[in-house]
Order: sequence, then C-alpha cells, then structure tokens
Amino acid sequence: MKKTIILLLITLTIVSVSADKVHSAKLSFAMSAVIPGSGDFYARNYEKGSIALIREIALFATFFHFENQADHFDNSSKIFANKILGVPTNSSSDYYDLISKQVASDQYNENVRLNAQNYYGYGTVGYYEFVDNYRISEEQAWDWESNDNLQKYKKYRADKQKSKQHSSFVVGSIIVNHLYSAISSAVKTNSNNKEFLRNHSLNLQPDVLNQGVSLNYEYKF
Repeated sequence: MKKTIILLLITLTIVSVSADKVHSAKLSFAMSAVIPGSGDFYARNYEKGSIALIREIALFATFFHFENQADHFDNSSKIFANKILGVPTNSSSDYYDLISKQVASDQYNENVRLNAQNYYGYGTVGYYEFVDNYRISEEQAWDWESNDNLQKYKKYRADKQKSKQHSSFVVGSIIVNHLYSAISSAVKTNSNNKEFLRNHSLNLQPDVLNQGVSLNYEYKF
C-alpha cells in the first residue's frame, strides 16, 4: 500500500511538471488577441512575447503622437480663426470647414448665385430656392482679409486631417498586430507542445504481482 501511495505521489508530481510544460494553444491565442505577447509569456516563449509587446507599445505611442498632433493643429486653426475672424472657439466642425472655402463669404455667396443661375436660370423659383438654401447669412459671414491668411488656416486644417489619417492607419496596424500575435502565439504553443510530448513519455500500468502500479518515465535528450 505504501508503495502504491509513493508511486501515485511520484505520478502526480510528474503530471504536474508536465502540465506546467504543456500549454493550451487556445488560451495562448485568446491572451495574445487581447494583449499581444501575453500568450507567449504564458507558454514561456519569452523572446517572442517581448517582441510582440514592445511592438504593441510602440504602435500605441505612435497613435497617441498623431492624435496629439491632430489636436494641436485643430486648436491652432481655431485660435487663428478666432484671432482673424472672431469665430468662437466652440463653433461646429462644419463651420470651420466652411470658412476654408473662400477668402470672404461674399465670394462664396457669389459662387452660389452663379451656380443657381446656371442650373435653374436667373429669376426662377429654383434659382431663389437654391440661393436661400446655400447662401451664407450675415451671422455666419467671414472675411480673411487676405489669401495668405486663408492659406495659413487651410494648412492647419490639412495638417490636422493628415495626422488623423496617420492615426487611423496606426489603428489598423494595431488590429493586425493583435491578430498576428494571437495566431503566431497559438502556432508556437502548439509546436512546443508537440516537441515536449515527443521528448517525454509517461507510462502507468497495473502491477498485479506486487499489488501496485508500474511507472515508467522516459525523457529523450
């Protein structure tokens, strides 16, 4: 009986060690899908996990860099519009886009009138409806005073848009990094498991003669 208990304890110890070596590929996939590299750390692929995690940190740092840039250019455009035109800094995004169309709202309104005349003919019902719908009211009127001021403002807005596009691209890269890390981690974990099982063998059989069990453990170097 004592021999049986001892053998069972040895068996549990070896199984415990084996369980610490054989890891779940599904769990590794899920962990790395959430936090790239975490599944590799779980499966003890430390170098691979470190690379994935560092790549994730670098991507997020790049994302926040471009987002901060976008905010900087956006605030600069609003401050400049407030300085030159007196536009309140809490105006709508559509209005900030609108005032980049022409040097002055009078020019914009003239373009609206000409378009209405070309489409509907001067003095028609359609002409007046088009002008009423699209012309700039006196409350929304603006005048940049010079084309240089307008171009400076447009550059702020363009730089903001460019930074937003860059940050969107980084978001896509982050998603790809999560997917790649998850798949790569699962594949590597599965490969490690197969290698471990090839190098280790554990056989547990009943020993009728000695009224116990026979335990054989083999490790291939």
